[in-house]
Amino acid sequence: MQVMFENNTELANLQALLDASFEKAGPRMQAVYDIGQKLSASQLAGFRGVRLVSIASVNAKGEPRVAPRSGAFLHGKFYLAANTKSTTVKRLWANPKAAITYYENHLLVMGHGTVSFLRKGEPGFRAAKPEWEKAFSGGRDALLGIDVFLRVDTIHLVAYASHPERYPEAWGRARRH
Repeated sequence: MQVMFENNTELANLQALLDASFEKAGPRMQAVYDIGQKLSASQLAGFRGVRLVSIASVNAKGEPRVAPRSGAFLHGKFYLAANTKSTTVKRLWANPKAAITYYENHLLVMGHGTVSFLRKGEPGFRAAKPEWEKAFSGGRDALLGIDVFLRVDTIHLVAYASHPERYPEAWGRARRH
């Protein structure tokens, strides 16, 4: 049985966010993805491991910028590993609004929200750290240079799959294709 990070309250909040976001989606998104392709909170909570995601921010001139980051989904939120000296982190400190996207084949998870910074040594950092250690086999380089996690507190979150039945709660560990 899959152990989930999310408790019942987090799952309920995540489902409410997914439902509200789907209702607000524009006509183009609703034309491409229908309600039958929407992932549930339980399915999205099955997102396990560290994966490559894209995070978008803006520079000082308001110009959009996107960068790759290793990310994990924990307790209904995305956590991204970073270094406080990175350009992306500096931009997000100046304006913590961000968009995050994960996609593979015919799966899309996309959110918009505000970034919170969890510095090394803080409880939030310690809570996220094991995912990176597992992903990199506990190697000493698992968090080399990483001194902050970016937690994306989404106000809009959608998750679609062309074949949602392929994403049971444990899809991050054992997917069937």
